Amino acid sequence: MTILSENELVDLCHKYQTHNLTESEFRLLQSWMKESEENYLFFSNYVKLYKAEKRKETSLMTNPADGWKAIERKRKRYHLRRKLYYSTIAACFLSFLLGTAAYFYLDQPTPSLPSAEELSLAELFPNLPQNKVTLTLSSGQQIILDEEQAKEIADNGKVVAKGTNNSLSYQSDTTPTASIQYNTITVPEGSTFSLTLSDGTQVTLNSTTTFRYPVSMQDKRTVELNGEAYFDVTHTRQPFIVKADGKEIKVLGTQFNVYAFPKQNMITTLVKGKVEVNNGITHKLLTPGQQATVNQEDNAITIEEVNTDIYTSWVTGKYEFTQVPLHNILSQFELWYGVKVVYKDKDVRGICFDGAVFRNKPLGFSLEIIQQISNVRFAKENGIITVSK
Repeated sequence: MTILSENELVDLCHKYQTHNLTESEFRLLQSWMKESEENYLFFSNYVKLYKAEKRKETSLMTNPADGWKAIERKRKRYHLRRKLYYSTIAACFLSFLLGTAAYFYLDQPTPSLPSAEELSLAELFPNLPQNKVTLTLSSGQQIILDEEQAKEIADNGKVVAKGTNNSLSYQSDTTPTASIQYNTITVPEGSTFSLTLSDGTQVTLNSTTTFRYPVSMQDKRTVELNGEAYFDVTHTRQPFIVKADGKEIKVLGTQFNVYAFPKQNMITTLVKGKVEVNNGITHKLLTPGQQATVNQEDNAITIEEVNTDIYTSWVTGKYEFTQVPLHNILSQFELWYGVKVVYKDKDVRGICFDGAVFRNKPLGFSLEIIQQISNVRFAKENGIITVSK
């Protein structure tokens, strides 16, 4: 049985918040959390209390001074008992562990923390995804980009780019061409890929994405997307056009994300600049912070204001979410890790979470966090992730 005094609990929570928690201390704190439903509920109930008041003024890092003030106000307001008071103070420092999918825990740099292999679910899902991206040249030749060291890519006898296992950069080309040559990048499950086009446009491709583009962007800047990509378009006199499933997005120079998988709604999220979304019948202009959704069923375009970070954070290997249903989070895992998810209990799909998960962590690492802060349970059956309560 794990017994912690009030002072010990507060001290452990403070060390956790300041990244000074040792492996043995982490295990002690984790054991205390799992010791009883009462301990768990103390944390869970506090999260709801704390986040309601601190949502607007809390960023990724908890401010200890503000946390103490918030707890003091709550203590006076609700006349909390002394034990609950100290437990809630401790929860202040652990709010991101339970309420936001453990920002500090997932991104904790201290080497003494438990490795992913020591977590139960990590034993089921231990491997990080490996990039094995295929580049198809205009000649039809296929090149597997699976090396860390950059190598030259020659198309029709001419060096056009340098590529590694996670990026490809085309050389600037101002030479007039008789015909437009297209290359295609195919990103498999569990991979992401960075591409620099010959006009300097930066493109980040998500898992299970196919992207077709001109080798030279001199005369025509039209690309074709099947999947998801984030664009940082270089401004030139030529418009930049993204085609996806019979729809078009037209830009001059901007930053935006396009989600365009087959048989799903196409979603365009604008970060900077202006874009025009065209469904073949009508078109809509977006301004920064807006998102256009083209309905798969009736082709209608709807526009809403969104937090663009939520839809673009995957580019940096971090998926941020606010009140996002579990099935959306697990869909991102399916892309990142190349796995399949099946729900034994359908009602868990709609459970919402706040927080962030990181692609450089093994899948089991993130699943373990979700299990700890909810009644959701994961298992592995025939290579498939099953989700239940």
